[in-house]
Amino acid sequence: MLFPMTNSILRTAFENVAPHISNLDTVKILVDEIEKMTDSLESVLSELESRLEDAEVTLRTDIRILINECRHLGDRTTPK
Repeated sequence: MLFPMTNSILRTAFENVAPHISNLDTVKILVDEIEKMTDSLESVLSELESRLEDAEVTLRTDIRILINECRHLGDRTTPK
């Protein structure tokens, strides 16, 4: 499956990990915000990583789960 837009990767990653997220509403808002302000996988990952600094422990874990899924999906879409 190919993801022509980075936002699709972010949205798909969120949908894939949603059952494992503790702060679902907060992460959904975060995904919505980041979708509007980024245009590449690198910028998505950078923005997510910048949100880790001020996040409380549980939210930090949720963001890491989302980052890992974005990287995983990005790896699958990159030609080897």
